[in-house]
Amino acid sequence: MLRRKFLSACTAFAIGCADEPPGLLLVQGAVDGELQPLLDALEGARSRQISAWTFWEGRIGAKRVVVSRTEVGPINAVAATVLGIERYQPNLIINQGTAGAHNPALRLWDIVVGERTVDYAAYTSAHGDAGSGINPARWKPDPHRLRLDGRQRTAFYTFSGDARAIEAATAMKNPRGRVLRGTIGSAPQYNRELDMIASIRARYGTDSEDMESAFAHGAATGLRTRFLAIRMISDSEYNHPQFERAAGQYCSEFVLELVRNLPQRF
Repeated sequence: MLRRKFLSACTAFAIGCADEPPGLLLVQGAVDGELQPLLDALEGARSRQISAWTFWEGRIGAKRVVVSRTEVGPINAVAATVLGIERYQPNLIINQGTAGAHNPALRLWDIVVGERTVDYAAYTSAHGDAGSGINPARWKPDPHRLRLDGRQRTAFYTFSGDARAIEAATAMKNPRGRVLRGTIGSAPQYNRELDMIASIRARYGTDSEDMESAFAHGAATGLRTRFLAIRMISDSEYNHPQFERAAGQYCSEFVLELVRNLPQRF
């Protein structure tokens, strides 16, 4: 009798798991130009305003998708990410949009898939006497520290992208350029001095810069949510210093195809 009840319970559990809806995907962009192709594809879309941040709920094919306009910069990125996770409990977050190149080998329209993200504004400097000047050689990268278990602090010099999502993204074609794995750097900065860009790259290993990815990634890590940053190069002081706004649209189109190609249960 007990064995029969046990088998019945296992069968009911298996059926329940099979009937569960597939996980939700949260796709982020800082500005409207990085979101429009996704919003155009979102079926049954309805908007939800949570204080200063906007979310659109709907479906892309059979997948439940929420599109999030994080707004620009670290404060917005962290707040929108925490709100999105708490409200929607996504299986995966994709943060996407434009980026400036730190790697001189990158070209306009190339896509960087974030094997890792890093906050390149986080550093501690050694003492320098008055008049000794500003010397980046004295700057040492500083980690973010999270109490993932509520007790012990863990240091994160970088945040690692989700391995399965990286594989899916790097298998995609980019009709305008290459798709490359790399380190996506973030800070509330817009760097155009080649010596400064080279200095940041030497210390942090950055391939590109934006203002949101690493901060959203850190919040997702603290909330134990899978995360991937994807950025298209919109400008490079090495070979194309003019910012090309269309990169936001093109990156969003690439991510839209990625969303469509992801397995139903990602």
